[in-house]
Amino acid sequence: MLQKISDRLHFLISETGFTYCNCIVVEDEIRAILDTGADKKSIDSIHPESIDMVLNTHHHYDHTRGNQYFQNSQLFIHALDYPPLSCRDDYIHYNSIDRWENLMPNYDYNEAAILMGIEEADLERNLRVDQVLNNDQVIDFGRTKMEVIHTPGHSAGHCSFWFPDEEFLFTGDICLTQAGPWYGEIYANPDDMVKSIDRLIALNPPRMTSCHINEICYDNKKRLTEFRDRINKREERIYKSLKKQPVDLHQLAEQKLIYRLHPTPFVLFWEKCMLLKHLEYLQQKGLVEMVDNGVYRAL
Repeated sequence: MLQKISDRLHFLISETGFTYCNCIVVEDEIRAILDTGADKKSIDSIHPESIDMVLNTHHHYDHTRGNQYFQNSQLFIHALDYPPLSCRDDYIHYNSIDRWENLMPNYDYNEAAILMGIEEADLERNLRVDQVLNNDQVIDFGRTKMEVIHTPGHSAGHCSFWFPDEEFLFTGDICLTQAGPWYGEIYANPDDMVKSIDRLIALNPPRMTSCHINEICYDNKKRLTEFRDRINKREERIYKSLKKQPVDLHQLAEQKLIYRLHPTPFVLFWEKCMLLKHLEYLQQKGLVEMVDNGVYRAL
């Protein structure tokens, strides 16, 4: 479904859920799409063969799975997220799949990927980048101008896209959903996420949306602030839990301190990846230490 944002901007809302995303379509002298994770029916509706530019907010599968359908387009992504879209080994590393066996000893990765709807063939078909994006770069589509804002945290090269004339911000996977923020890969960083969100709060966009909500938002300072503050609240929950009882990572993940539910093995995996980042910071602050057999305890 296409929702009008302005005369030349449209919000492409995918008809499929998890592992897909919504996109922004620019209809100007240069036709462009921001992210390509919409379902195939939605992508076909915008005639991908005539799209000139694909600009990915970051490298994750649910945002790049449709890149393969834009054969006549130039594909752009930030330089720090270039490697996982150019090499399968880097894809595995950047998505922390090389940690799966250690963190998920009782789960088969291939079975979990199938359950999530991740198609192996798509990964291979989408290993292409033509040009890289840089912070503060201005993309000129004709009558429409877009500014690239490097907003790392969700991934190292994650970007948000600002349309100053339309006063509209596309936050990518600063997702604004009840489940976020997400920082479950090797180069994701919750501290960077906080700084990135602060930068967007300072921008104070009148209108905003993300890849994973189906609405245009207007109460944006409030919404971004609440979203940012969840990160510290998670860390507080982790510390309070360890004050009650020392546990290892797997036991800590069972307490569901980040996600209320673990409906798939991937959600449990991401919980563990994010817990490790918080545990590292708590150790750096001298609030937590690791003792024998991978057990963490509060100091």
